[in-house]
Amino acid sequence: MAMVDLLARPEKPLRTLTQEEVERFLSERVVHVSGVLSDAWIERIAAAVDAQIVAGGLQTMAANSWFTDPAMHEVIMNCPVAHLAQQVLDGLAPEDDPQPRGEAKPVRFFYDQTFVKHPVSAAENRAREADAAGDLGNTPWHHDITFWPVRGEQIVSLWIALDKTNLENGGLEFVPGSSFFGESYQATGVGNDGRIPFASATLKPLPAVNSATTGEQNADLTAISFDMEAGDVLIFDANILHGAPPNLSDGFRRGIALRYFGSDVVLDNDKYGEDTVMAPLDCFDDSLSNGDPATGFAYPQVLPEKIPEEVKVRLDGPISPSEAKFGRWLERSQAVTK
Repeated sequence: MAMVDLLARPEKPLRTLTQEEVERFLSERVVHVSGVLSDAWIERIAAAVDAQIVAGGLQTMAANSWFTDPAMHEVIMNCPVAHLAQQVLDGLAPEDDPQPRGEAKPVRFFYDQTFVKHPVSAAENRAREADAAGDLGNTPWHHDITFWPVRGEQIVSLWIALDKTNLENGGLEFVPGSSFFGESYQATGVGNDGRIPFASATLKPLPAVNSATTGEQNADLTAISFDMEAGDVLIFDANILHGAPPNLSDGFRRGIALRYFGSDVVLDNDKYGEDTVMAPLDCFDDSLSNGDPATGFAYPQVLPEKIPEEVKVRLDGPISPSEAKFGRWLERSQAVTK
C-alpha cells in the first residue's frame, strides 16, 4: 500500500457510539456495539487474522503482527474502530487533561492481538466439557493491565468478532464494574501447551467468578457475556476482569483485539516490583525508558492525524525487538521463574 494511504486518517466507522453507549462503557467499563464495520472491513480484518492461524493445537494467538505483516499493518493504521476508541478515551480523560478533547484528542496504537479458538473433535469436546476449568482451551480470568508494562487510565481494547460468537464457542465473559475494585491480580496466560504463569510476589490471587469460563457456581461475583455477530465489537478498559470458556463448537472462533492509548500512558515494567514479569511489549524502542510517555514508532499516533516520522520506521521494514531490551527482559523472566 502506498505511503499516502498509511498517512491518511483511519476510515470513519459506519456510525459512532451513542451517548448511551459511551455512558455504559464509563459505568461498567465494557460495552457491546454493532453496526460499526462494513462488510468490506470485516473481510479485510478476517483475511489478516486468517493469515496468522497455525494448524493444530487448541488455539492461535499472535501479538504485534503489524510489526512484520503488511496486511495487519494496513489494518491497524486505517481501521475505523480507532474513532470509537477516541470517543471512549475522551470519556476516560480527566476534566483538566491538558491534551485536546473530542475529535482532536490524540490516540496512539498499542498493539494488535489475534485470538483464534480452534474447532475440536467430538471426543475432545466431551473431555473439555468435563474439565472447562483446566488447561483445555479456556482463557483464565484476568485483567489486562497486569500483563502490560505500562501505567495509565486511558487504555482501551476493541475486540472484534469475526464469527458468530457466544459462550458455546468461547465468547468473552466480564465482571462489570470490576475495573473499580482497586486490586491488581495475578496474570496467567494460555498457550497450546497449557497455562503460562507470569510470576509475581505482589499480585493477589484471582477471585472466583460464577461463569462458563471456570464452571464456578457459588462465588460472590457473577459474569456477563454477549452474543455477537461477525463485525460486532466489545470495547473494554485495561482493568476489567474477563475470561472465556473453551470453544465447544465445530467451527473456528476468530477474534482480534486492537489496543489504544490516550495521553496519560507511560512505560513502567517495575510497577509491581522487580519480582513481577510482564509481557515484553516495551522492548522495541531503545530511546524509551520507564516513566517515558508511550510514544514513537512502536506506539504510533493514529488520530487526529498520523506522524510521518513514526509511520516511516515500519515502512522501512519489519520492526524487531531491541536485543538489549529483550535480553534484559529474558534475564529477568528466567531469574524470577527460578
